[in-house]
Amino acid sequence: MTARSGSVAIVHPSLALCNTVGPDRDDLETCECLAHWYVAAGLADDPPDVNSRDLAAVRALRDGMRTALLEADAPGVARLAEEWLEGAPGCLCVDSATLEPRFTPADSTPRCLMVAAVLDALALARDARGRVRACAAPDCGALYVDSSRNGIRRWCSMERCGARAKASAYYRRHRRENTAGD
Repeated sequence: MTARSGSVAIVHPSLALCNTVGPDRDDLETCECLAHWYVAAGLADDPPDVNSRDLAAVRALRDGMRTALLEADAPGVARLAEEWLEGAPGCLCVDSATLEPRFTPADSTPRCLMVAAVLDALALARDARGRVRACAAPDCGALYVDSSRNGIRRWCSMERCGARAKASAYYRRHRRENTAGD
């Protein structure tokens, strides 16, 4: 499932939602933050009206989804999805070319707009079970799908977190070597 955000494709809207929280930060602190996140994630063209109940519901969904995906808890993801879908009026269709489910919301409510992320989480729980990981960088924690052959990827991005970790390890190794020779 892919959502579009401007010219950037959001491959996994469920992970985009899960990644709105990290060490010492929460990108969904206010209703306005959530409204703008829908647009940034490609789930809406315009910011929807978000109230405090919507914000609390989305944050609870995010936290539950994050835990269930990390623990490869497919039944947990299914429970979250069923609870979310209960209150989302619309029509579930199937794309005949890809056989992927597609939700057409009855309205642009925050609950309806989040269905794409919920369906994506179900797909991850089914197709990438045990492959959703948290970045090993202590200041990151972003979730990603480990698509490596051996399933041993450690960082969300080699360019960002992986490079920093390797540079830090290199620095520590050479610092030890230099202090050992003194």
